[in-house]
Amino acid sequence: MDTQNQTYSTEQPEDPIVPRDMVVQKADPLALDIPDDEIVKIIDQRIASSRKFFAKKYNLYERRKKNEMYLFGKQLQDKEDRRALKMYEARYLDNALYEIESSIKPLAMNKLPDLIVTPGNDTPEAAETAKQVSQVVDSDIKKRNNRVVLGIAFKHRSPYFTGIIKARWNPELGKYGDYVFEVVHPDNVDIDETCPTNNADEMSFISQTIPITVQECVMRFPGAKGKLFEKLKREGLALGNGDFSQKDLASEIKIKEVWFKWYKRADTGEVVEHEADITQEPGVKWEQVRGVIWKYKEVMLQKMKNPNYDYEGDEQTFVYDDPSLEDSKRPINEDEMRFALATGMMPDNANIETTYKNYFQMPRVPYFFMGYDQWHKVAYDETTSLEQNIRNQESLDKRGKQIQETLDERGKHVYSKDGGLTPEDIEEMDVNDPDQDILVEGDVNHVHKFIPPERPEAQEFQDLSNTRDRMYAIAGANAIRGQIQSDTATSNQIAREADYTRADDLVEDTINAAAEWMGAWALQFIKLRYTEEHMRKLLGNKGSVTFVRLKSDMIDDGMEIMIKASGTDKLKAENRANQMAQLQLIDPLTYYEDMGLADPEGRASKLLTFLAGAIDGYAMYQLKYLNQGQGSEVPGLVDQMLGAGAAQQLQPGMAQPGQAPAPQPQQPTPGNTAQVASTPPIGAPPGSPRGL
Repeated sequence: MDTQNQTYSTEQPEDPIVPRDMVVQKADPLALDIPDDEIVKIIDQRIASSRKFFAKKYNLYERRKKNEMYLFGKQLQDKEDRRALKMYEARYLDNALYEIESSIKPLAMNKLPDLIVTPGNDTPEAAETAKQVSQVVDSDIKKRNNRVVLGIAFKHRSPYFTGIIKARWNPELGKYGDYVFEVVHPDNVDIDETCPTNNADEMSFISQTIPITVQECVMRFPGAKGKLFEKLKREGLALGNGDFSQKDLASEIKIKEVWFKWYKRADTGEVVEHEADITQEPGVKWEQVRGVIWKYKEVMLQKMKNPNYDYEGDEQTFVYDDPSLEDSKRPINEDEMRFALATGMMPDNANIETTYKNYFQMPRVPYFFMGYDQWHKVAYDETTSLEQNIRNQESLDKRGKQIQETLDERGKHVYSKDGGLTPEDIEEMDVNDPDQDILVEGDVNHVHKFIPPERPEAQEFQDLSNTRDRMYAIAGANAIRGQIQSDTATSNQIAREADYTRADDLVEDTINAAAEWMGAWALQFIKLRYTEEHMRKLLGNKGSVTFVRLKSDMIDDGMEIMIKASGTDKLKAENRANQMAQLQLIDPLTYYEDMGLADPEGRASKLLTFLAGAIDGYAMYQLKYLNQGQGSEVPGLVDQMLGAGAAQQLQPGMAQPGQAPAPQPQQPTPGNTAQVASTPPIGAPPGSPRGL
């Protein structure tokens, strides 16, 4: 993910054209008047405090390294572990942890949730607009790049105790810019250690370390070029003559992007970090400050208020068709505006109001922290199933190593000195060489003995299997494993349903929550920055292509985004559909819909056409469910299925389906010896005739 070209525009939407002599210079609505030195000092103190807390209290960074080592199967690469192994010992590793984690991710990501945007009011226009916005947002979240973002963040959670997604506006994307989502590695982020939840909006600060070249840094923050070069020269980055070469400019440095939420005293400018630190004094006002800074060590590169929020607003004229009804408010139209400009008189019931291009009620931090094992203590998960399984992985490797070494044991040859052999002779002997024979003096049974090797016992293999099963149980992955844990089908089904319940809960707190968060940010960016129309191309279930034009005014106040159907709900529907198909208790259309296949109506229609020649009930199914509003195709197909004139008897108001003429037996075409299968299709009741 590209985290190096993050540019935030401080420009607000353009105002209507006015005469030059009436232009008034406005203050930058995103400007922060907190001194640079004060911000940098507080930020550095908070980052140091956070790192000390998580290192001492939670041993966070060492635990992350250990989780990563075991997940990737690198424990045998450790120097101390290698030195501890003797040459004849097996380098055995059976990485069940990686196997389990690789199995859980497809379950979570197999079916992404369906997002829906509810209308802001109950008018038909609002409903149609919400439908179009729903299609766009749902399609955007399911694009390949966003699926990758969700998948990597989900994989990060197990070893690093969180997965982090960031939303940002990329002005270089497309003609007018667009929003993007990207993964941020947890090792590059420091957070407020006092926040008890993983909600980024509740944290007092979030600091992200961004690797960037000197040249890129200067391009992003041209106003800080002088201060930055001065600092780099003091650090010895520049050449001896004080100039920067191309090599120097290509050198990588690390800057910090810090989002913060503080409180500022109106009269003195005093800044505190937590609401609890606000002093309650009569007549003293405090304001919340939400902002972001970029800095290189103590050098301030840029600071501003949250750029993803409209603080200033625009004045707009609204007309109330019925002053007593709030719902009758509407923007003034072009004809009314021309009349007002020509006559100097505004329409009756007109009112000038300030509107803000915000979907969010307040500025929000563009980070999502994916978590599951939350205990309202810190923002990170207290533990994960991967960490809980590390000891089991060690036991699995130990038992497997023991079994492998036992199987590799070849036994021991013991020789008596009475045979005339010397230690040097025995050292040079190779008892495994088929071309080498041994000559001894005396009775060979008295001078040589072979001690057979031990072989693994059944208990060792059972312990190995039990440990692996236990690891899958801790991770809740038996349902994904695809293996029977019990000889009793009912017990096996109950166990798998329990794991699916755990998977439901995991997906709800991670993938579903992240997708909903991404959808909300999409609405904020559309509302704030789609001042020009953005075209979206949507692909329908039947392969049809629809183009939707999006603009900021399409996001109405009161719109809400929510999960219509989660991915695990879809998996359950597929399982039920397959089970009902085996019992022949489902019709083709419902089966294809539950399976989530494209164009279910077309698939069912093709199936019925292929299986033409069935009883009249299936022809009525075809007429009622698959060709609604497409009567031109119905008569021919029904006549083909039931015989000439059958379509008229199946029309509404005509004879009932049971009164339709019986289908005529089909005569085989001369030369055609193909036989029709007698197995009833999906949905056909047991014992029904061939066909449907």
